[in-house]
Amino acid sequence: RRRLRVALAGTGMIAAVHRRAAMLAGAEILGVLGSWPERSRQAARRWDLPAAFTSLADLADSPADVVHVCTPNATHAPYVEALLAAGKHVVCEKPLGVSLAEAERMTALAQRAGVVATVPFVYRYHPVVREIRARALAGRYGRWNLLHGHYLQDWLLSSSASSWRVDPAQGGLSRAFADIGSHWCDLVEWVSGERLDTLTAQFSVAVPERPTSPDGPSGDGRRAAVRTEDVATVLFRSATAVP
Repeated sequence: RRRLRVALAGTGMIAAVHRRAAMLAGAEILGVLGSWPERSRQAARRWDLPAAFTSLADLADSPADVVHVCTPNATHAPYVEALLAAGKHVVCEKPLGVSLAEAERMTALAQRAGVVATVPFVYRYHPVVREIRARALAGRYGRWNLLHGHYLQDWLLSSSASSWRVDPAQGGLSRAFADIGSHWCDLVEWVSGERLDTLTAQFSVAVPERPTSPDGPSGDGRRAAVRTEDVATVLFRSATAVP
């Protein structure tokens, strides 16, 4: 049987994780698309890939069966929509879109195209998570009374650290909740079978200003106000909760 042919959009840390996962699954990695042609070539050399795609159109025209989209959030919709139109299966890093309208539009496009389009909520596949889910589905826990938890990271803890994710134009209006809170929500729904329905939330910013350079302190010392949250505290009611 022919090996699955995979291409990557993105050259950063998450793209490297997707590349490794695809290789371990036995896929053939055809090439990579970066934010500009030279970055594509650098990544192709670093990962020993045969192709460095020069544009999204170049990637869409490639013989890849599946494309992993590992680019900044604001590019997800245009990338995924172009790839779906080309008949590609797509694995898109979360969030699928920076708005509900984007996500709904991509879902409809994937359904019409008849291809697989998915978001990699990979914590579902940890053995302990699978075991807990199996027990829940077997009725071992009875009716849920309270589901609670947290997801803590120390990334961006330093006031001298920055990232494109801090900029809502690139990362979307939410940062902590969209980036890691989405994993928590998916895990709770996956394990329990409950669907989150209504909520109340409070966001806060721990570091009010960060360097303007996305890769760390800028040479001129310029800083900009942070407009996306460092902390999200959310209280949910599930669809089956008793009032």
